[in-house]
Amino acid sequence: MAVLFRTGHSEVTRIEAFTDGVMAIVITLLMLEVKLPEMDLEGDTAIWWALTERLPIIFAWILSLAFVLVFWVAHHGLMRQLRHADRGFLWLNGLFLLAISFVPFPTGLFGEFPGSVPATFLLSLAMLLAATSFSLMHWYASRPGDLLAPEVPLSARRKSLRRSLLAPALATAILVAVPVLFFVPLGGPTPKPSD
Repeated sequence: MAVLFRTGHSEVTRIEAFTDGVMAIVITLLMLEVKLPEMDLEGDTAIWWALTERLPIIFAWILSLAFVLVFWVAHHGLMRQLRHADRGFLWLNGLFLLAISFVPFPTGLFGEFPGSVPATFLLSLAMLLAATSFSLMHWYASRPGDLLAPEVPLSARRKSLRRSLLAPALATAILVAVPVLFFVPLGGPTPKPSD
């Protein structure tokens, strides 16, 4: 019977290196959304004005970059706890990378159409998918017969798993709130029409 793949430290290192590469590409794609503004005029005032017009995309870039970096750090922490990985973990890691690699598209949409409900909803959905896939991967590694190193105490495993559930909960709350905002008037009470 053929061995499907080796287990141990080198396998975990390969997963981490591949994930680092995908994350680097995602961060690069996020930065490519922040394009230089087109300007008809020259001078400092024109540059400041053009930069002001790009603030929504810069905000979206910072938000998404922070999101990706939080998950990069969390992934690094999870990988440090792994003793080895199996095929199921590899697939869940791939699902996580799929979700993370989708983030640049709604980030660009959100930056180009600030305040747009569909753009905000899509960015929130991308974040929910990434957060949920990471939590699934974390849960899978922590289950009985687990992949985590035996030195990781049970209390630390539980605390880490609970912490990994915060991001999907927050993303779900945002995702639910976005459609509600579509129906809530933001300009105050609507005056009654006069007869």
